[in-house]
Amino acid sequence: MKALPFLVCAVLFVGILAAGCTSPAPEPVPTPVPTTPATIATTPPPLTDPALTGTWTYKGAMFASGTGKTPVISNTQSVTITFNNDGTFMGFGGCNNYNGRYTITGQNTEFGKVISFSPITSTKKYCADTADFEDTYLKVLQQTVTYSIPTNTMLLRTSYGDQLSYNKA
Repeated sequence: MKALPFLVCAVLFVGILAAGCTSPAPEPVPTPVPTTPATIATTPPPLTDPALTGTWTYKGAMFASGTGKTPVISNTQSVTITFNNDGTFMGFGGCNNYNGRYTITGQNTEFGKVISFSPITSTKKYCADTADFEDTYLKVLQQTVTYSIPTNTMLLRTSYGDQLSYNKA
């Protein structure tokens, strides 16, 4: 009987000794993942038309809708619009300065090339002699959907058939 406790102690001793002699499992090494350089999303530059860019002076208008009257003011030479290569435009409406963004698609229609305008912002002065003209002018400009440039004259047209005419400054 004395051999049994001795045998149990010997087995426990050998077990503890064996457990202490083993090394822990190695840490797994992460597998390298190929990386690609981060790409920065860039907005392509707006389409431009060299014939459109520059300053234009208001020449007149024709309206197919609304009152049918062509708004006229005495100082129409001062009404302008300037198209920049970066997709922005600015101008003078007879009393207030205005500006915004325009987009051209390069698409052609029977009435000219497609163009659209962002909401137009302007200063808010009131000029009694030009207020009606300027209000109509900016509304028609906002609704413009095509432009054409035969020679040095530019025509901006709405889908309703309203038309603004300009000369190259």
